[in-house]
Amino acid sequence: PEGTYMLFLDCTDWCKAHGKTIAEVEKAGWNVGVAWQDGRMFHGPCAIRMNLALPLTRVQEAFERLDKYVFNGEWV
Repeated sequence: PEGTYMLFLDCTDWCKAHGKTIAEVEKAGWNVGVAWQDGRMFHGPCAIRMNLALPLTRVQEAFERLDKYVFNGEWV
């Protein structure tokens, strides 16, 4: 059987606090090598969708990049 694990991030509060759009956040993630997707069609106007069906070390690396360069990075 095939399957996957999806995570939906609601970035509404973060985007409001930092004056960013979800499109800008999504692009910033791609710019640091995190392949996530627009989640608006699934969970509202400020959502991002992430596929977590990969080794834990890769998930941890992705979240470290997002923390360091996107959600707490210089562009904020």
